[in-house]
Parts: sequence; C-alpha cells; structure tokens
Amino acid sequence: MRKQCPVHQLDEDSLFAVSLAAVETGLKNVDHFVGSFGDSGDRAEEDSILAAIPEPRHGMIRKIFNSALAYHHASKAEPFVEQLATGLLDETLLLASKHRGQVELMGSYVRRIPSAVIAHVLGVPSKDFETFARWSDEVLARQGQDDASSSNRSLGEIHPEFAEYLDDRISERLEAEIPSEDVITRLLLTDVDGERLSRNAVRTQTMFLIIAGNETTRNLIGNVMQRFAEDETLYSRIRKDETLVAPLIEESLRVDSPVQLLARSCTRDIELDGIPVTAGQRVLFSVASANRDESTYLAAEEFQLDRPRPRDHMAFGAGPHVCPGAYLARMETRVAIETFLRRVARIELAPGHRPEPNPVFWALGPQSLHVILTPT
Repeated sequence: MRKQCPVHQLDEDSLFAVSLAAVETGLKNVDHFVGSFGDSGDRAEEDSILAAIPEPRHGMIRKIFNSALAYHHASKAEPFVEQLATGLLDETLLLASKHRGQVELMGSYVRRIPSAVIAHVLGVPSKDFETFARWSDEVLARQGQDDASSSNRSLGEIHPEFAEYLDDRISERLEAEIPSEDVITRLLLTDVDGERLSRNAVRTQTMFLIIAGNETTRNLIGNVMQRFAEDETLYSRIRKDETLVAPLIEESLRVDSPVQLLARSCTRDIELDGIPVTAGQRVLFSVASANRDESTYLAAEEFQLDRPRPRDHMAFGAGPHVCPGAYLARMETRVAIETFLRRVARIELAPGHRPEPNPVFWALGPQSLHVILTPT
C-alpha cells in the first residue's frame, strides 16, 4: 500500500494514510486537521482532550503542558523515577526468587512506573498511583466498547469515579493559600487568551494526561523488555554498553510504535502524498506503517541500533502537535532500562508464555510478559 496507494479510501468519508510522506504531512499541517478517536472536533472545548482542540486554542493550552513537562521541569522527576524503579525491581526480583526466577514482568515492574510518575508530576498522593493505572485501563476499555453512545460521552461521563477524584484534587488547589508547583495547578492558574480554563476543562486535560502517559509509556517499556526477553544477544550487547540505551529506545519507538494509529478530521482541502483529501473526511494516520516506510528507512523491518538519525520517526507525532510528554516518556524508559540492566544478568521468556494482544486497538504493547530473571 505504501508504494501503490499511500492514502487508501476506506469509504466515501474515510481515508487510511500509510506512507511516511502522507502521515508526516497530515500531522504537521495542524491547521488542516482536528480531532481524535471518538471526537471529530465538534465537541465542547472543556470536554475535548488536547489533541482534539483546534488551533489557535490548541497552541495556547498546549503552552501550559509544555511548560510543565519541559526538560527543566520533567528532569527534576528523574531521582524519583530512579528510586521508584529500584524499589519495584527489588520487589520483582524477590518475587521471582520465590518461583525459581519466574515472574510476570508487566504487572510487577513495567506497568507500575508510568502511573506513579504521572501521579508525582501531577502532585497527587503516591498511594493512588495503582488506582490511576486501573482507571486508565477502564476508560480505554469503555471507549472501545461497541456501544455507539460511548463515543459521544466526555471522559468524565465515561468514568465518574475518576472524574470525582480529580474534582476533589482541583478543589484542594483552588482552596490552597499557597499554590503548589504541579501540572494541575498550572492548568488552573495560567491565563489562556485572557481567561483561565474551567474546572471541567482542567479535569478533562488531567484525565487525558494520566491516560495517555500510562498507556503509551508502559507499552514503550514493555516492548523493550519483550525484545530483551526474545533476543539474548541484544540484551547482552546493551548490558556491555549502556550508551546504546538511547538508540535502543528510539528504534523501539520506530519499529514497535506504542501508538499505532491516530485519527483526525480534515477541516480544509489538502493533498497527502499526492492524494487529495477534502474537508469533512476522516483520516486514519498509520504511525506504525510510516515508521517502516522503505523509501526512508534502509532495511525498515530490521531492528538496528546504528541508524544515522535515530529520532527521525513518527512515534511521538510530528510538527507543532508533537507529543508534549515525549521527554518524560523517554526519561522514564531510560531509567527503567538502566536500573534493570544493572540488576538483571539475564532475561528469557518463561516456558509456555503466550503473547496477549493489547485490547486497545490503536496501541502496541504486551499485556503480560512471563519471564525468567537471573539477578546479577
């Protein structure tokens, strides 16, 4: 399809973009596209996640995300991530030792890191991070149900318990005499075009940050761990040379893209890789396909650590709307991997392990990972 039909017509109103040129053009032209899965761009702003809010409002709100998740702020969380990963791995290795080295790695280690980090960045009690992970899964599961009405509901309507919890955290910040330094407070107190975001808007964006940060980062870390478990030579090579961790993460992002698909609604006529797209049409952008485009990547299907420009991929999107949490996701993954490398001499798939497909249709990442660990 990339060679013969880079933008494939699914039906009269829907297109499927698969080439790197088509996906990159679509994602960079933010004034021509809006929306997300389940949101064609016509929902009230306070009920729309950041990705679905059109310009210029998107850019104004995005500045708050950028300021809170930028390097000089997110990097301050690294000591927390390192301490967290060390403690979780201690628990994982102890659990493995009781079962002849065998452990389910996603549940004991991988899945618990992103939810705790997001809780830390948001400034909410660390005791709640396990609940965040569960709520995130429940929201995505409910969004993916066949009930057509679910696509018309806001995140708060989809999961009232999650929304009520965040409403309480918002009230705490509004009532505080001294503002705290966290993302929720920034969303509440920063002016956007001369006014502040409503409570509902802050709740929506906070839920979006928690859900997106949990699902995507856990898949990224999980995909790397699965590669390690399946390829003893790769794991040994990375253990001997930790400078390869950075290109390892980028190649995992490219080949095993945690976000496989993005959905947008076209607002102005445009061409994608020579194919006309008209206003009103929906476009599915295949990030996974774009990241394996043979016209750009030599031996595109192969996992290579020596690519000349390792960050040249679409895993975090492209252009003005590139993922604002990209630095945080990379940092979490790097720390999780480095901690693992120093404590685990060998990792292999456990006998009888069966891969479970990710129930989130736009995502790629192991649901479970039964492995045998040999500690250093």
